[in-house]
Amino acid sequence: MYLIDIRLKGDQVTEDQPTAHCQWFSRHFEAGDFLIVGPSKSRAQSGLILARQMARKDLDQIITEDAFYPAGADYLVNEFEAKLVADQIKGDA
Repeated sequence: MYLIDIRLKGDQVTEDQPTAHCQWFSRHFEAGDFLIVGPSKSRAQSGLILARQMARKDLDQIITEDAFYPAGADYLVNEFEAKLVADQIKGDA
């Protein structure tokens, strides 16, 4: 799995980018690529995405489709293996 920390570069955000960004993460959430998506409550103009396990090249391709890529945001990607998952997160998996 991947934890993606997206940090916007506020001085480079255009008027249409936020809408296109929402469409991007909604599309990949509905496709099952993203499992959890949300804005950061402790850091302005940033958010986190928990992405399913996939080849890193596939994740990199998905990131390039974001409206903020490459100049409007920094993408910190951390691959990890979930060892413990709470039942309320697991659902029917």
